[in-house]
Amino acid sequence: MIAALETGSRRDRRKAETRARLLAAARVLFARDGYHDTRPQDIAREADVAIGTFYVHFADKRDAFLAFIEEASHELMECVRARIDETRGFEERLLASLEAIVAFSDEHPGVLAAAFADAAVIAAGVPSGASLRERLAQSLASGLREGMRRGELRRDYDPNVIGAAIVGLVQGGLRSGAHSRAERSEQLSNLVRFCARALVAPARAARKETR
Repeated sequence: MIAALETGSRRDRRKAETRARLLAAARVLFARDGYHDTRPQDIAREADVAIGTFYVHFADKRDAFLAFIEEASHELMECVRARIDETRGFEERLLASLEAIVAFSDEHPGVLAAAFADAAVIAAGVPSGASLRERLAQSLASGLREGMRRGELRRDYDPNVIGAAIVGLVQGGLRSGAHSRAERSEQLSNLVRFCARALVAPARAARKETR
């Protein structure tokens, strides 16, 4: 009985390790070549396994791509949460969030660009909120909603709309990868000031101006 359990445990461990290798290979290829130019056999070859092994772990390329998005989303959201833990006020939180996104993009070249390019991949049948763009928008919307609850932000906006709009602006900025860090820092600063002037409640903005 114990031997059977140990054998099963080893088998499960090997299976998990093989899936992790395939997912790491998929991440490399999706980031480098994009979704459409990556094939299941390419992922299997990169992971140094047989093509049949790929289909043991993923139904198809789209399934592997969704797993890639899930992993990238988790890592990115952890990075954002770590950055905003010690921040106070809307502008600080938004700037920290945007800096975290840019830092993640720098540390993992091509990953966000690939994960954002999912509009044609996330088709009917996949739960709403599955894409990285939607998850980021929902996270920002949650922060906006909390700011409205505290009276820090204006309440006459739809946080879901604004969250999606901010993600769109960030996505556009990430496409300009040739910018220096100083230029991107100025871009983020401009974006934060723009959002603050539109969203911060008038009474809060007035108090800040008089300090």
